[in-house]
Amino acid sequence: MTADFLFVSNDNYSRNLGICTYSVMHNMCSAADKVRLFVMDCGISGKNKTRLIKQTKRFDNAEIIFFNIEQQINEVFANATRNWNRAIYGRLFLNEILKQYDIDRIIYLDCDLLMDRPVTELFTMPLDGMCLAGVCDGENLNRKKALGINPEYTYINSGVLVIDVAKWVELDAAAKVIDYIQSYPEKLVYPDQDAINYVLHDSIKVLEPRYNMLWLLCERDVPKMANDNEQYIYSEEQTRSALYHGSIYHFAGKNMWSFYGITPVHAIVFKKYRRLCDWRNEKRRFGGVRNFILWSVVSLKRFLIGEYRLTRQKMNEPCR
Repeated sequence: MTADFLFVSNDNYSRNLGICTYSVMHNMCSAADKVRLFVMDCGISGKNKTRLIKQTKRFDNAEIIFFNIEQQINEVFANATRNWNRAIYGRLFLNEILKQYDIDRIIYLDCDLLMDRPVTELFTMPLDGMCLAGVCDGENLNRKKALGINPEYTYINSGVLVIDVAKWVELDAAAKVIDYIQSYPEKLVYPDQDAINYVLHDSIKVLEPRYNMLWLLCERDVPKMANDNEQYIYSEEQTRSALYHGSIYHFAGKNMWSFYGITPVHAIVFKKYRRLCDWRNEKRRFGGVRNFILWSVVSLKRFLIGEYRLTRQKMNEPCR
């Protein structure tokens, strides 16, 4: 089996891309015959490309392939909102890859996440005729209401997308999503995510939360999230299992190299892959003294009350 993954990055996120792709190869290269990492390059420097290629060569059956789309993105989204970096639209240029490669299914991953278990099943599971599969987002009802999506459908987080390539092409999904972004900018809070959900609302399959475990959910939040939040569709058991035995952990827009408020599980997973990847000697940058102090206080508090130790114990327990 060839496992194909799609990423998007500019040079500012090259460190995230480095640790993210390492985590993918670490988990997938022993589970698949070949792992291909397709990177939509939105301005990655030659130095960082060389570093990414060198890291990839540590795995005999992995390959990293760059597609420079910086100029295309700047042209297509010249008038797009400036509140978001244009690189977020990179996944919509998937067809550039399909011109050169024969692919049946590809998994898109934000580069601010880490894989901690193989996800070979995502390449073989039936999508039931749907174009995409993803995990329900925490703002499910709010965003559906704002966008005018029928309540019977689900609004997913676009950080992890399992894409049926044939269906993507058949629906002309990329062109339709781009057209929606350009036509209704006033409706968009999360531009690409909102547009993907609106355009493909009736062609999306919902995945278990373990495939996109967001940083903002920790142990104390699980019962409240699962039982009191009407926007959240997963059970308490599903959520707790996903938290401690997740396949993919998502830092959701936060820079994992500097974020001080990360949950203990995410912190443990980050430290694990930071030690292994080629960016292991990179210094953490906190963007100011205040953030560094907050990170130090949070880390010390968790150490003193034994939160990291208890979290590791739960992560090592058998998955039920």
